[in-house]
Amino acid sequence: MQLKTSYFNPTLFRKNLMRFWPLWGGVSALGALAPLCALAALIHEGFRSHSMQPLEMTAIYYEVLHYAVPIISLLYGVLCALAMWNYLYNHRSVSLYHALPITRKGLFITNVLSGLAMMLIPYAVTGGLMILISLLGGLFEPVGVLVTVLGVLGLSFFYFAAATLIAFVTGNPFAFAAFYFIFHFLAAAAEWLVMELMSQFYYGVSSTYQGVLDFLSPTVFFLDYKGLNTHTEFQDTVSPDGWVERTLESVTLENGWVIAVYALAGVALLGCAWLLYRRRRSECAGDVVAVGWMKPVFRYGVALCAAVTGGTLLYHLFFNSFQKGSTVMPLPMAVCMAAAGLVGYYIASMLLAKSFHVFRGSWKGALASVAAAGAVCAVIALDPAGVKSWKPEAGNLESVSLSLSSDYGRGISADIADPAAIQKVLDLHGAILEEEQQLDSDGNRYGQAYLGYWLRDSGQYVTRQYSLRYSDGLQSEALEQLRELACDPVVQEANIFPLTRDSSVTTRVTGGYVEDVYNSQTREFENLELTPDQARELEAAVLRDIRAGHFGKTFLADSYEEEVQVTCRGSLSFYYSITRKATGEYGSETYGDSESITISTYCTETLKALEKLGITDETHRLVTRMEYSTMQHANDYRDGGWDDPYAEEWYGPYDAASPGDGYVTPGDDCVYLESAF
Repeated sequence: MQLKTSYFNPTLFRKNLMRFWPLWGGVSALGALAPLCALAALIHEGFRSHSMQPLEMTAIYYEVLHYAVPIISLLYGVLCALAMWNYLYNHRSVSLYHALPITRKGLFITNVLSGLAMMLIPYAVTGGLMILISLLGGLFEPVGVLVTVLGVLGLSFFYFAAATLIAFVTGNPFAFAAFYFIFHFLAAAAEWLVMELMSQFYYGVSSTYQGVLDFLSPTVFFLDYKGLNTHTEFQDTVSPDGWVERTLESVTLENGWVIAVYALAGVALLGCAWLLYRRRRSECAGDVVAVGWMKPVFRYGVALCAAVTGGTLLYHLFFNSFQKGSTVMPLPMAVCMAAAGLVGYYIASMLLAKSFHVFRGSWKGALASVAAAGAVCAVIALDPAGVKSWKPEAGNLESVSLSLSSDYGRGISADIADPAAIQKVLDLHGAILEEEQQLDSDGNRYGQAYLGYWLRDSGQYVTRQYSLRYSDGLQSEALEQLRELACDPVVQEANIFPLTRDSSVTTRVTGGYVEDVYNSQTREFENLELTPDQARELEAAVLRDIRAGHFGKTFLADSYEEEVQVTCRGSLSFYYSITRKATGEYGSETYGDSESITISTYCTETLKALEKLGITDETHRLVTRMEYSTMQHANDYRDGGWDDPYAEEWYGPYDAASPGDGYVTPGDDCVYLESAF
């Protein structure tokens, strides 16, 4: 009679589960804490008196599937795989297992099923308890439970399959753990390293992580909004007594199909794992890399990673002080990367050979590592893709986020969609690129221009951040355009009134106040509340000043003295009642907010409106920061409250500073020298 070959050994399966019960038992106990906490909360509230809905429980399931399950499976999967395949890392154990009356295919299938069972037992315990509690509390929603169960199965299978593949690549448990996490985060880390290198070579390019290769780093992809996402829709109903009640109408798991794609990828990974296992030599137990053709990949991969990370560290340790601008010097960076790559090459060789004697006859590989590091540095420095000189087309922009700052002027932050203003931003971008040498020097002035572009076609958000270091008196087209952009009405309106420019809300002025109005009779500063009518009139005056280009004139002031001579110490604040319009996901909402505005002597329309409203007059006025500082220091000196041996040299005798009663008030002919500031 012909014998049948079985590829599943139930005895080994039971032995595996019994042997590693502390692992899956301990994780199951930890997982059971969550449903037990939920049970305690339901008991405290009363099973049928609680306010939760079944769909709210579904939303919780999806959030757990989105954020918790990938991380738990990532960490727990490596433990289960290590438990199943640990015999491959010891010479005696691997010889024993391979001497059992079980084929390698039988070992592979049985251990894979054992590992998957260990992966799923804690989820089954936790999920079963949650379903039971949901039934007791009337919170059971079958669709949400089914989707969550399928998601957990798919994620668990993928992570265990990935861990199984990595288990056969190496013969060392420590290398297995390292390779496993490298496998899951290599793409994201490589993209970050490339962006970091480009930010050091290219003026204005920041190291912002874009997530282009997120799908090759599964955990990062799952946690990102591009992976999984929970979408909820609410319905607002108004009760007879006027209360607005929000009811959750639907909950969906967006991009849930991605889990199925990764589960299919897990099937492919298991297939590759079987191909490696069937050809694996028992003698490779203990090797860092157990697959022959992967050893050069490991050696030169370690050399490249060491060149990029270690080279950057060496450069900043030894050459950063010689750097003139914000970008690195290519030749010293190439030398540092070559040296670090050489060290990485020999470290990898020692790990592969399990010996320190790896130098003889290794000059060819060492030379190749040095050449590769230099080539990487050269390619990035030459910028064949034109990353440094990239500037978007105006027609391909949805909007622009602008943030400007300088030494003395108040910063400007605005989101712009106006085509004319966007073109001015692009013109500024081009001028900065043309004047890189002048604006990225060792000057005594500093500014910064942050440009964020929302691209229409791809939906990407691309940023450029230019640090402007220049000397006084520099004749620069970029600086002139920066001054004009700082006074542009569209930019300043978005900067000063961002709340009222949001199309998703309606705003209404409810009041405000004027801060630090100086009363010359009492010699005190007062804060005055504004009525809604006064606030609306002042808001209109501020808008007239914005449209006349009066705001932003001090943005690139040549000195601190120039700024404080025209900037008022006091400020205006407006109170708003804001109603957010209802959307599919959120209901309408009304709340309060405020805007605070610093004005200057250039804001003539606002100053006239303050006089018209009677807020300022002959005895009440807004003083500049220069007047306040001079007055304050001189008065402190007059009263003996400021003990400074240089006070008389800087301010002069107090009676000369204020010939009246000895106290300085705004408008007095005060002695002032810039050295005081």
